[in-house]
Amino acid sequence: MNKPVYIAVLAVMLLALCALVPSPALVEEAWTPDPAQVTPIALDAEAGYEPDPAGYQSEWVYEDPTIRVSIETTRYCDTPMYIARVQIADPSQLRTMMAGSYGSQRTALATTLAERGNAVLAINGDYYSYIGTGLIVRQGHTYRNRADADFDVLMIDVNGDFHVAKKIDEQTLEEAYAALGGSVEEGGSIVQAFTFGPALVENGERAHEEYQRADGGARKPAQRMVIAQDGPLSYVIVCCEGPDNEDSKGLTLEEMGQFMLDLGVETAYNLDGGGSTTMVFQGGKINALDTSKNRSVSDIIYFCTGVAK
Repeated sequence: MNKPVYIAVLAVMLLALCALVPSPALVEEAWTPDPAQVTPIALDAEAGYEPDPAGYQSEWVYEDPTIRVSIETTRYCDTPMYIARVQIADPSQLRTMMAGSYGSQRTALATTLAERGNAVLAINGDYYSYIGTGLIVRQGHTYRNRADADFDVLMIDVNGDFHVAKKIDEQTLEEAYAALGGSVEEGGSIVQAFTFGPALVENGERAHEEYQRADGGARKPAQRMVIAQDGPLSYVIVCCEGPDNEDSKGLTLEEMGQFMLDLGVETAYNLDGGGSTTMVFQGGKINALDTSKNRSVSDIIYFCTGVAK
């Protein structure tokens, strides 16, 4: 190859390389929390701190030194999906709220509870008042401890890490507490506990045998809500539309479990779904907007800023 041709080929190769490598201006920088900016929120505080209006960088992103929430949409199995990725700087920024005092059976719209808690992102919880058994812990207080082998329990410890107790009976519940440095009678490091399930992913693997229930609901395409952890203080929340929504089939638990596994999460837990499925961002419900369904719920899980005003 003579010199002019060689130079021409080299120039073409360099141009192709530039086309394949994204411009630094187009590559999103990794977000890093700043724990020094955090004022931990007391367990018994009525609400989190108010988010900074300037933190809403777009319709789908909130960011400040202590929390980053980004939301994306996609389709899976002919169904619209909403994926919220949340990173926080301190475990106290992951919180829960009940619509009323325990035992009152009171409910409220998730948007109302999210506003009350100053949530950046909020989702429906396990509708604890609908199921009368299981383990219910909220903000470090144990409200119910009635072992029930029909349910898996999700426990969140003081570090914000997820733990699953499968088909709990009294022995497995005690063992779960002991593993986290406490006991059923004395409590321990469990800050939140939910009874619904089942667990869809454990230790990065699918939990096939736990998907089916006697009522057949696991096999029916439906709206579903799942909360998952993919790293320290890093969470993925996913909800899907249901068959009542436009251009949507809905997902079975098997399908949702596979979707969560494909996201690379370590632990994924199924929460209350159907008409309760609600994801709240910027003060409004963002999922299932083409139907009039907006069911009141007994509780929410929410994430808030750690920056005190």
